[in-house]
Amino acid sequence: MKKVFFLSIILITIGGKSQEMTVFYKEQRRADYYQLRSFVFERGMDKQDLDLIKDKAKDHREELSHYGYTSVLRIDHKKSIYYPLERQFNDTINSIVSYGKDGEQTFISRETSEKKYKIVYINEDTKQKSSVEYAYGKEYLIDEELDDLEWKFTNQTKMISGYLCKKALVFKREKKEYTGYGYGNYQIKGRKPVEVWYAEEIGSSFGPLGYWGLPGLVVKVVEEDATIILDKILYTLDDFEVKPPTHGEKITREGLEEIPALLFHEH
Repeated sequence: MKKVFFLSIILITIGGKSQEMTVFYKEQRRADYYQLRSFVFERGMDKQDLDLIKDKAKDHREELSHYGYTSVLRIDHKKSIYYPLERQFNDTINSIVSYGKDGEQTFISRETSEKKYKIVYINEDTKQKSSVEYAYGKEYLIDEELDDLEWKFTNQTKMISGYLCKKALVFKREKKEYTGYGYGNYQIKGRKPVEVWYAEEIGSSFGPLGYWGLPGLVVKVVEEDATIILDKILYTLDDFEVKPPTHGEKITREGLEEIPALLFHEH
């Protein structure tokens, strides 16, 4: 009887721990990269030298087109908040790429690397979702109803970060994008499935970026322009309070999608 009682206490403790977590993820993302202008200072270089400096410039652009960071998911029973450990900001860069003796072959460019991040709060009980989205150089706050995601489950499994994971697919909501051609000209971006891997052995239905509703913690997400993978889990919140964000300019989801057109017609 004592053994059964002791085992019950252990199970209750483990179950309680699983409701409070701090989860760290590693993210790799593609930035919106634009080269504003560039110049190759040739100094009489031949075709082979010119091809080499162009290859080096291409590698340089590729490097600036991607960025990575650590994100955090805090879980408190039926509430969660996801955020980047360090906020990402856009860069405008003056670059010089050179090689050869005394760096005499030189490529000069001015470019921008636009990075984005999100903070997402979810409350399953109240069906509340609050997001802060960094876009177009500032933060926007969006309060909206928490919608159920339409998951498509598969039979695929594999080990990820030491956990046996199952694969599910979900389609992101259709997004209206401004084309920039003509006034008020938009196109509907196609709905591409997001690949999500979850571990049933970890008792939580939450994940990064507002993905939720699966029978286990989200371990990996593969989007069109990002890959997110579990790094580590701590079964504690360290007195962190999971609550909705309040900073940023308030806006609706539809209003955020209208901003590119407004910016375009301002210039």
